[in-house]
Amino acid sequence: MKVYVGAPGAARQYVEADRGRADDYYLTEGTGLARRFSAGGDRLVELGSLAGETYEAWVAGRDPSTGEPRGRLRTDDRAVRFVEVVVNGPKSWSLAAALHPDIAAAYDAAQDRAAAQIIGWLSLHATTRVGPRGGQVQVPVKVLEAVTVRHYTSRAGDPHRHLHLQVNARVYAAGKWRGLHTVGVRDFLGAINGMGHAAVATDPSFRAALAAHGYTLDADGEIRQLLNYIGPFSARAAQIARNLDRYEREWTAAHPDQSPGPALRRAWDARAWADGRPDKVNPQPGSDLTERWLAELAALGYRDRDRPVDLIRTPVGALNREEAVDEVLVRLAARRSAGTPPTSAARSNGCSPPPGSSSTQRCGSSWPRTSPPEPWPAPYRSSPVRRRRSTSGPGPPTPC
Repeated sequence: MKVYVGAPGAARQYVEADRGRADDYYLTEGTGLARRFSAGGDRLVELGSLAGETYEAWVAGRDPSTGEPRGRLRTDDRAVRFVEVVVNGPKSWSLAAALHPDIAAAYDAAQDRAAAQIIGWLSLHATTRVGPRGGQVQVPVKVLEAVTVRHYTSRAGDPHRHLHLQVNARVYAAGKWRGLHTVGVRDFLGAINGMGHAAVATDPSFRAALAAHGYTLDADGEIRQLLNYIGPFSARAAQIARNLDRYEREWTAAHPDQSPGPALRRAWDARAWADGRPDKVNPQPGSDLTERWLAELAALGYRDRDRPVDLIRTPVGALNREEAVDEVLVRLAARRSAGTPPTSAARSNGCSPPPGSSSTQRCGSSWPRTSPPEPWPAPYRSSPVRRRRSTSGPGPPTPC
């Protein structure tokens, strides 16, 4: 998780730089720089896409359509602009997406649905602080905005499909625009990461696309049939990343108090690809780079299986919710405990000893079970995101 502090223009350079040159091709296909969403209560609405200048306005805390400030804004370089998490998955998923367009489409759609779930969940749990210094209280957020920026490559230029999910630091609560309580959002990191990974890993369309090409997942979520090819690709990516880091260190030392622009970063990308492999032709953006990935996989010995495998589905009714909750509690207690893990006695009773107690203590009525979780609100289960072109002027956008 990243809490971005700084100038809006630098944020734009940040999202444009955190990818390979192949994404220059995709960003010219009319999708814009970022997709913008508004969430509040039980509704999630897509408000359209943001280009460079409107994205900067959004980061600055202004309405992208009107330029109106959302409340009292800080203008110094220490202002918090947004909180960011990255929705991604194991490296083998991106390799499979590079090999098969149908897997790529299913993977992208699964990431979109995961991002929508995270945004919706945060709109129900995020807070802001209201009141004078020393007497502030937490109040729930009524309207929250976020954007997603899709990248198809890593900065080193290897396959790495991921979404940057940025939650704006300006939220509407208690009758006006206020600052998001970012410390509280940080506390949600474990839930957000688990939600994002699980939403993609269990996405029916994504799993069906993998199975159609003979791919299966191991216990860590990696595709078994591609495990042997992750190392060589990662080694090459690490080499390119080291080259890029070296160029940036040298440039920063020679140009203190300056920031490299997009044109310079693109030049570094080209140089990093050639550095150490002079016998290779520099890759071109877009489809040409995809062909290079396929050629490198073939050189490593990969051949398509093209033999579908059965996708074994787990019926919802087969899940024992109480046992699942018990297992979650045991694992959370084991991670938080500085001592020994919970005993089998505690495990068999479906709970873990309270923090600070002996690990041999039996769980009883003083340590109650957690009740099953409430069902996910209907708008965030599987319904498609409704679209709207823009907000309707100053004031809080109504997510409806």
